[in-house]
Amino acid sequence: MDVVKAVVLGVVQGLTEFLPVSSSGHLVIARELLNAQEALLSFDVLVHLGTLIAVVLVFARDVARLVTAAAGIVTDVARGTGLGKAVSRDGWRKTVFLIVVASLPTAAMGLALEPIVERLFASKLAVGIFLVATGLVLWLGDRWSAAGGRLPVERLGPAGALCVGVAQGLAVVPGFSRSGATISAGLLFGLRREDAARFSFLLSIPVILGASALELPDLVKAGLAKGFAAPFLAGALASVVSGYVAIHLVFSALRRGRFMVFAVYTWLVGAAVIAWALLGA
Repeated sequence: MDVVKAVVLGVVQGLTEFLPVSSSGHLVIARELLNAQEALLSFDVLVHLGTLIAVVLVFARDVARLVTAAAGIVTDVARGTGLGKAVSRDGWRKTVFLIVVASLPTAAMGLALEPIVERLFASKLAVGIFLVATGLVLWLGDRWSAAGGRLPVERLGPAGALCVGVAQGLAVVPGFSRSGATISAGLLFGLRREDAARFSFLLSIPVILGASALELPDLVKAGLAKGFAAPFLAGALASVVSGYVAIHLVFSALRRGRFMVFAVYTWLVGAAVIAWALLGA
């Protein structure tokens, strides 16, 4: 993989990881168009870590507060305080608890669906179908957003967090947007627009860390030899910058009530990919 291809794929990953249009689906399409299929595992891990850096940069204060809150929960429980009481002491602790709750179904679904997902990644038709499905989810999210949610993240509740986690778990299939599904689910449960997006992006941190940890042994084994180091690092840097921009674009779209734009986009791209697959191009 040369530097140009790596940068293009890094930009695609960074933008589409957070824009609600499916990073996995766009990477499948981009690789087909660029004929860039080599060394996918190690490259994927690095560009995903790049998007993780983007989240941490945008939400540095939130991440610091969440880490402090998590440490406080652990400390209180170790001293004999009940988990419920330890969690309920402030909003940040409640948010930590909700992120953990939402991450559980995501992890379980990721492991359970892995054999199916591997086959779906080889199918352009599947990517197109799930892109269209993403558009439907975004359309519903736009309608729920118009209903005017009023709840902050800490008021989501365990049941709502579980449903957001299930929505995130479904996004392991290529073409189904993680951010679109989780933001829309948050809106369904009455979160304010910006709070739904913020919870979605913060929820991506354990997902990316967990996925990267699972692939780390293979990444270490594969290494960055045979001339791939420079392209891979360039791609990772591109994913950081584009991911940072994408997060701000999502917040801007939500503030302006333009979430429907992403639905129309995924319908158009999904229809084009389905046609591409059926016509055998």
